[in-house]
Amino acid sequence: MKKIILLLTLFSAFTSANDNISGFYLGAGLGATTFDDGGAFDYSGVSIDTDDSTIKFIGGYQFNRIVAVELQYTKYGDINVNHPTVKSTGFRGIDIESTSISLAANLGYTFDSGWRPFGIVGLGALESSTDVLGHSLSENNTSFHYGVGVEYAPRALSGLAFRVAYEGDIFIEENVSKDYGFYSYSDDYAMSIGSLYAGVTYKF
Repeated sequence: MKKIILLLTLFSAFTSANDNISGFYLGAGLGATTFDDGGAFDYSGVSIDTDDSTIKFIGGYQFNRIVAVELQYTKYGDINVNHPTVKSTGFRGIDIESTSISLAANLGYTFDSGWRPFGIVGLGALESSTDVLGHSLSENNTSFHYGVGVEYAPRALSGLAFRVAYEGDIFIEENVSKDYGFYSYSDDYAMSIGSLYAGVTYKF
C-alpha cells in the first residue's frame, strides 16, 4: 500500500509540473538561413548564397494552453548576392547582414502529453547592413513576422521545452532597378528572410 501511495505521489508531482501552463519563459535557437527575393532577380543570372547560421533569442509569456506572446531577437546568417560575370573577375559579391526584433502572438494548443503545435504571427523591425567593396549601407524595414512549429515539454523535465520551427520576416524592398540594356525600370518586391531552427526554452 505504501508503495502505491509513493507511486501516486510521484506521478502527481510530474503531472502538476506539466500542468503549470502559464508563466514567463526564456530560450534560444540555432538554425539555417533562407532567403526569397520575391522575383527581383529573376532572369538576371544573380546567385544568392545563404550558408551561415541563424541565432535566435526568445522571451515570452504563456497565458493559457492556447495563447502566448513572444519577443524575439534574430540574427540571420549572411546573404551573399553575386553575378557570374563579375564573379569571374574576383568580385566577392554583396554581403547582407540582417537582424530582426519581433513581437508576435504564439497561437497553438498545449496538450497534456506536453506537445504543442503552434503558429507565429506578429510584426518585426528588420535591419539590414549591406557591404559592397568595403562600404556599408544600412536599411530598416517593418516586417511581417510569421512561423509554424511544434514544441515538446517532457513531464520529467519541469520547465524545459524543446521546439522545431520555421519562422521568417516578410518585407517590402522598394525601387529595385532592372536594366535590360534597351530599357530599364524599377519596382517593389515582397522579400522574405527566414530560418528553420531548433531551440530550447525554460519556463519559470
